[in-house]
Amino acid sequence: MCKKCLLLMSVLALASCSSVHNQDTSMLESYNKAMFEFNYQLDKNIIKPVAKGYKKVTNQFTRNRVSSFFNNLEEPQNMVNNLLQGEVKNSGVSIGRFVINSTLGLLGTFDVATSWGLEKKKNTFDATMAKYCVPDGPFVVLPVAGPSTPRHLTGWVADSYTSPLYWSLANSDNEKSNAVVWGATGLKYLNLRAENMELLDSLEEGSVDYYEATKSAFLQNRKKFVSLCSQADNNGDNVPNYDFDFEADF
Repeated sequence: MCKKCLLLMSVLALASCSSVHNQDTSMLESYNKAMFEFNYQLDKNIIKPVAKGYKKVTNQFTRNRVSSFFNNLEEPQNMVNNLLQGEVKNSGVSIGRFVINSTLGLLGTFDVATSWGLEKKKNTFDATMAKYCVPDGPFVVLPVAGPSTPRHLTGWVADSYTSPLYWSLANSDNEKSNAVVWGATGLKYLNLRAENMELLDSLEEGSVDYYEATKSAFLQNRKKFVSLCSQADNNGDNVPNYDFDFEADF
């Protein structure tokens, strides 16, 4: 837990410095390209082949159940961030969804709540910071995780504290329990990689420069946060709901 606190503080410090204009950004860009190539080779030679094997031995129904299970574990995150943004009703919806899907939905493997009219109100700490006009910071490629920004990374770390998986790991000294939690985390991202196989392949095949195409797609996706800050300035707390989906970012 202490390591995560240190990481969060370091990321916040980086974000606070992100508004300072560096006269020479070539060093960061060189790092980004080198790290992108490292991630690409890691994915090409290890992660993608494993994801292909996983996809071959599972059907779409099974992968959908896995996705639904991990989506349900995001409901505490949605509840907290909706509350931080003043969306009390949406926060209540997230609580209701978590209770219903965790019980009647067989630990979240089935989304019963949506069929009952309780649509998912996805939200993140990244979006919460955007609403309060925290700057996004420069584009940076992280080891393994891929494209990010200081605010994006800060949000990801902060949101991890709301995950039931995190609290299971933090409150357990049992090696077997820890192995189960880490295994579940690995399954989450393996399933995500398998489900995005065609999307990433088409992006690579349709681009002259895969790095620039990935960077452009990521930054384009970040533009939806701009309205959060501007509308917060203009309308106070009257900010509309957004269905944020950042799973593909990592």
